[in-house]
Amino acid sequence: MPQRSEDARASIVAAAWRLADRRDVSQILAGVSFRDVARELGMSASTISYHFSGPSDLAWAMLDALVDDIDLEPLRVLTEVLRAEDVPSDVASLVRAATQADWEVLATEESAAFERRLMRALAATGGHEDREQIALRLRELVWDRYISSLSEMIETLCDRSGRHFAEPVTPREMARLSTALVERLLHQWMVDPDGVRDDLAADGIVALYSALLRPDHQRVHVDELEASMRRRDEADPEVAERLLWQREVAVAAAGLFTRPPGEVTLTEIAESAGVSVRSVGQGFRSSTEVAAVSTYRHLSKLSAAFDRRVEVDVELGLVDALCELVRLVRAEPNAWGALAIERPRSAFRGEADGIHLAVPLDAIVDTSVLAMGSHLSEGERMDLSRLVIDTVLSYSLTRPTAAPAAVTELALRLLPVRGADALGSTYRAD
Repeated sequence: MPQRSEDARASIVAAAWRLADRRDVSQILAGVSFRDVARELGMSASTISYHFSGPSDLAWAMLDALVDDIDLEPLRVLTEVLRAEDVPSDVASLVRAATQADWEVLATEESAAFERRLMRALAATGGHEDREQIALRLRELVWDRYISSLSEMIETLCDRSGRHFAEPVTPREMARLSTALVERLLHQWMVDPDGVRDDLAADGIVALYSALLRPDHQRVHVDELEASMRRRDEADPEVAERLLWQREVAVAAAGLFTRPPGEVTLTEIAESAGVSVRSVGQGFRSSTEVAAVSTYRHLSKLSAAFDRRVEVDVELGLVDALCELVRLVRAEPNAWGALAIERPRSAFRGEADGIHLAVPLDAIVDTSVLAMGSHLSEGERMDLSRLVIDTVLSYSLTRPTAAPAAVTELALRLLPVRGADALGSTYRAD
């Protein structure tokens, strides 16, 4: 197409946008006719018709011009700045600097004009006969491009600060959340510039990131958890052999504990496990202890729950494991109630480990607290871990209507680690 014709089309599109800016915002060209555009440019309506076949053709050209006006260069420059060696790794400073730089670009009359045009284009997706095509073009050429560039910048920020987002939030989803917050704040600024202070967007985004970002050092692998569960009973071959026998007998008899443990005889336990009554009497103090040890069979389920999120965030892994523990207790209250009884009994008898070694639930909490950067001694961590598990068991058994997340949140308040007291609120839908 000749340059003169191109220039004429561009002039017509610009004039159409100027008129649209001053009129109804229900659709791209609502209330704007070819005659209006011609009058704006001082030309005849037939000239407009020469370049555009109809209002729809002009509207698409206006949409294309809007897309072409998007400038992603500031985001690219900011991403490169974040990659520089001399940029501080403090995440709050990085987020604040990035958001403030973005806001200073957005809070201008030029950007406000673009935003109004984008809102007009978005409005057209609600009632225009070509709404699906308009939505597709805006998604592919506006949002996907912008969100992708912003996601890259956010990933760079995470790498630079040594942090990651708590599951299920991803850098791309964080880009959408950040954009939504800033966009709505921009709309308020367009109506009431004096009501939105210059650093409000930065304050809001910093708060959002602070709530969702976790240090990378808080990651832990499930094999570390399993190793923690095994390490003490494997240290002494004789102890390991005794624990293995106890667990096998108790697990074999687990089906008996649909009844209260006190109603189950040692003879029934021996028959279920295929061993002598004498050996059961020598290996266990009571049927209650057998019921307590039978819960060992569920440790694989707790490990699996922990593993689902631990690669993303150890705190969330711990939350999932404790929520799963609550569900298991509710499903088999007799066996878990026996464990809740045997744990304090073991401590009262002065046993170094006792039932805690046979059913090492405490290792889930102990390993998590260690991974979260606690400065407690090993003994302090052990005592705290046992307190957390005892709390979960007690509340699960005595408050059967409380949601698993509510019980978990209460137990996590015992942990002296950042963010633990707020974790449960994320899971209240449980």
